[in-house]
Amino acid sequence: MPGASISRRSAQPQEKREVKFVVRAPDSNNRGRWVTVGVAFERKNGEEGFSVKLNSLPLGNWDGALILLPPFVPEGEGEPEEEQR
Repeated sequence: MPGASISRRSAQPQEKREVKFVVRAPDSNNRGRWVTVGVAFERKNGEEGFSVKLNSLPLGNWDGALILLPPFVPEGEGEPEEEQR
């Protein structure tokens, strides 16, 4: 379109924030099963609360329920323990 401006994000490097929670929603096609639909981060400005990024939205008979759970860390891949001296 002539005269239309395109909005672009600045080329500033994005700070990687640690995922504090995964966002899960019930799967309407499989009762009792929950699917991951996004993630939650601590707020950038240091205020209490979380920023939530949803990658998808549940369809079907979704009742609006979401849960936040700590990210899954496979056994043996947690934070390293301090060495004993």
